[in-house]
Amino acid sequence: MSENLPRRGFLLGTLGALGLGFAASAGAAPVPLPPPPVPVPPLPPPPITPLNYHSPPLQPFVDALPILETRPAAGELAAISMPHRYHRDLPETRSWGYDRSVLGPNLEAWRDRPTRISFRNELGTHVLAPHVDLTMHGVTELDRTDPRMTVHLHGGANSPDADGHPLIGWRNGGRATYAYGGRQEAATLWYHDHAMGITRLNIQAGLAGMYYVRDEFDTGRADNPLGLPSGEFEIPLIVQDRTFNPDGSIQPMVGIYIPQGYNQSGQLGDVACVNGVVWPHLEVRRTLYRFRVLNGSNSRPYIFELSNGLPFSVIGNDLGLLDAPVPARSIRVSPGERIDLLIDFSGLRDGDAVELINTAYNDLGNTVFMVPELRPIMRFTVAGAGPPAAIPPRLRGGPGLPEPLEPLATPDSVRTMTLIGLNDDARAEAVFPTLMALNNLAFLSEDVDIARAGTVEQWDIVNTTPFDHPIHIHLARMRVIGRQPIFTFSYWIANPPPAFGIRWSPSADGYPRGPQEPAPAWESGWKDSVECPTDTITRVLVYWPSVAELGFDPDAPLHVPAGAEAVAASGPHDGHSMSSSPPIRGYVWHCHNLDHADHDMMQQIRVTP
Repeated sequence: MSENLPRRGFLLGTLGALGLGFAASAGAAPVPLPPPPVPVPPLPPPPITPLNYHSPPLQPFVDALPILETRPAAGELAAISMPHRYHRDLPETRSWGYDRSVLGPNLEAWRDRPTRISFRNELGTHVLAPHVDLTMHGVTELDRTDPRMTVHLHGGANSPDADGHPLIGWRNGGRATYAYGGRQEAATLWYHDHAMGITRLNIQAGLAGMYYVRDEFDTGRADNPLGLPSGEFEIPLIVQDRTFNPDGSIQPMVGIYIPQGYNQSGQLGDVACVNGVVWPHLEVRRTLYRFRVLNGSNSRPYIFELSNGLPFSVIGNDLGLLDAPVPARSIRVSPGERIDLLIDFSGLRDGDAVELINTAYNDLGNTVFMVPELRPIMRFTVAGAGPPAAIPPRLRGGPGLPEPLEPLATPDSVRTMTLIGLNDDARAEAVFPTLMALNNLAFLSEDVDIARAGTVEQWDIVNTTPFDHPIHIHLARMRVIGRQPIFTFSYWIANPPPAFGIRWSPSADGYPRGPQEPAPAWESGWKDSVECPTDTITRVLVYWPSVAELGFDPDAPLHVPAGAEAVAASGPHDGHSMSSSPPIRGYVWHCHNLDHADHDMMQQIRVTP
C-alpha cells in the first residue's frame, strides 16, 4: 500500500487537515513542524482501522505471569537468542534475552558495594533484521546480520565508561564489562540495550531487565525495617505493549502505509505483555503485595488503575522511596519510568478477580497514528489466605528509617530546553519522515551543554510537539516542580525556530494558558525520567551529584575497550563511518520514546568537576 502514497503524503496531508500545511522541497534541510493553532486535549483511541497492523485474536488471562528470577548483580550474563512463546495460542518465535528467552533476571545490588558485571553478545542475526533503518546514526547492513549491543543501567550513577554510551557497542562474540559503584540508596533501576540507531529494536526484541538496589532499610528480607512485603510478595512487573504476526513474531510497525525498514517515530502495540507474556494472570493471596512496575514500552504511556476501583499505595518511584505511602486510584507511568506499589488484597474473597487496566487517552500525535486502545494489562485472582501485613505509615524521617526527602532546593541556574519536531526530507523513502530534536539540534551537535557537578539546575522543558515525551537524563536525579500549560502556537509565532542545527530555546514563561500545577503527591520523590506533556512547560530540578558523592570524574574521556567499536561522532546522518576513538565525553539526555531517541531526540551533556 505504501507504494501508492506520495512521499510525505500521509504526514503532510494529516498536518494540512489540522491547518499546519507548509512547503518542503525534496532533499531540503529538516523543516520545523509548527504546533496546532489551538491546543488539542487528549483524545479517546480511535476504532480499529485497516490502516494499522493488528495481532491475531488472543484470549486474555490464560497464561500465568512468569516470576523473573532474582540473583546477585555480579558475574556474567549472555545476551542470547532463544525460542519464546508470548501466548498460549501463538507459535514459538525467536527472541532475545539475558540468560533467558526474553528479558533478563532481576539483578540485586547493595548500596555502597561496588559490583562488576559482564554482558556477552551471543545474539546471532537480528530478530527484527528487516526493520533495521540504515538511515540512522551508525547503522549499517552489518547490524542486521551481526548486531551491536551495549547495556545502560538506567538510573545508575556510574562513570562515563560504565554508563553504556550509545556510541560504543559490541558485536557477536564481544563482551561488555561494567564497574558499578553503587553509591545510591535503595531503588528500582533497570538495565537495557542502548546501541545507537537500533535501541528501539533491541529492546523490543527482549533486551531489558530489572535491577534492585538494596540498603539497610529496604533489604528485601522478611525482617526489613520498613515492614515492606518481601519474598513471594515482592513481584516485578515489566509492562510492554506489542503487536504480533500470526507466526508469533513481533510486528514492530504501526501502520501498513509505512515502508518496512524505517523508523516510524513511535511503536505502539495492541496487546500488553507483562514479564514477556501476553495478558497474564497471577494468583494472589489475601494479603499485602509489593509490585515493582516498569513501563518498558517503546512509546506508550499508561494510566494504571484497578478494575474494581480498589486503591493502591504508591511508596516510591524511579530513584527511591517517598516519605510515606500515597493512596491513589490511578497513576500515569511513561516509558522508562518505574513506580513502586503496594496492593492489599486482604479484603477480597477467594475467586475474586481484579484486573490492572490502562485508561490513558492518546495525544495528538498518536491520534494521527490511529493508535489503538490497550485497556487490559493483567489479572489478579484471589486464592487463599496470606500472612497478616499492614501498609507502613512512614517510609522516611523516623527512628530506624532513612532521612526524609529534602525540600525542593533553590536552583543555581535555570535552563530552557525545547522539544521540537521536524520534517526530515533527507529520508526520501519514508512516509513519516519525522525527526524529533532537543533544542533544534542534531544528536552529536558541537553545541554541547555543560553542567557542573555538585550543582542544582532548574530545567524548563518546553514541549512544542504533538507528542508527550518522557525525558531521561543520565547520571542526574530530578524532582518535579510542576507543569504549566502554554499557548504553544503563540510562543512559536513570536519565536520562530531558526534553521535546524542552530540552538532554539527561548523562554516560554510569557505564554501561559493556566496556572502551574504541582507534581502529584505520588510523583514527589527522586526521578530520572519525567513525563513532558504536549503544549506544556515541565519544570524540574536537576541535581548533579558532586565528585565526592560519585567517587569518580564525570568528565573523564570515554575509552573504547578491546573488542568494542564506536560510531563516529560526525553529524546527524553520517551513519556509516566508524572510529576507534570517538571525540566524546560525558553523558546523554534523551526522550525515552525509543523511536524518538534513535532519531534524533538525544543530546550529549558534559558534567565537569
